[in-house]
Amino acid sequence: MDERIYENSQRAFQTARTAAVLTGAITAFITFAALMIAGFGIQDTVAWMFALSLMSASALFISMHIVTTTDLKRQQARRQI
Repeated sequence: MDERIYENSQRAFQTARTAAVLTGAITAFITFAALMIAGFGIQDTVAWMFALSLMSASALFISMHIVTTTDLKRQQARRQI
């Protein structure tokens, strides 16, 4: 039983982490392109890239972790029935 709980916890964490890293990278790329085209300096661009990437990645990590954990619990409950 403990192995299943650990396995589900790891799966939820890894899914959320992967999605968050990809989202952060995509956000950084889009921010860089948009701000450089708009003519902002590199210091402003880097500051905005960091801030927006951090916010988007952390928000997606939290939401994906909650959704994935809930889904895995629901699947486990169906298997036991």
